[in-house]
Amino acid sequence: MLEVINLNAWYGRSHILQGVGFEVGQGEAVCLIGRNGAGKTTTLRSIMGLVGKRTGSVMFKGQEIISSPTHKRLGMGLA
Repeated sequence: MLEVINLNAWYGRSHILQGVGFEVGQGEAVCLIGRNGAGKTTTLRSIMGLVGKRTGSVMFKGQEIISSPTHKRLGMGLA
C-alpha cells in the first residue's frame, strides 16, 4: 500500500534524511520511533510532499507520488 524507497530530504543545505526506506501493507499498523531530531517528522512531511527538496520514491497503492502535490496525496487517501 505504501512503499518508501531511498528517501532523502534537505532543509537548505542540510541533508536531513538519508536513504530511508520501508513498506506498509494494507491493514498494517506501523510506529515510527526515535529520539528527538532523528527525522520522524521530516519523514512524514517528506511522504506528504511538505519538504521542498527531496529525492527517492514514494509509492502509494502502486502509484509513484514523489512529485504529486500535497492536495492530490490527500485526495488519494494518504493522511
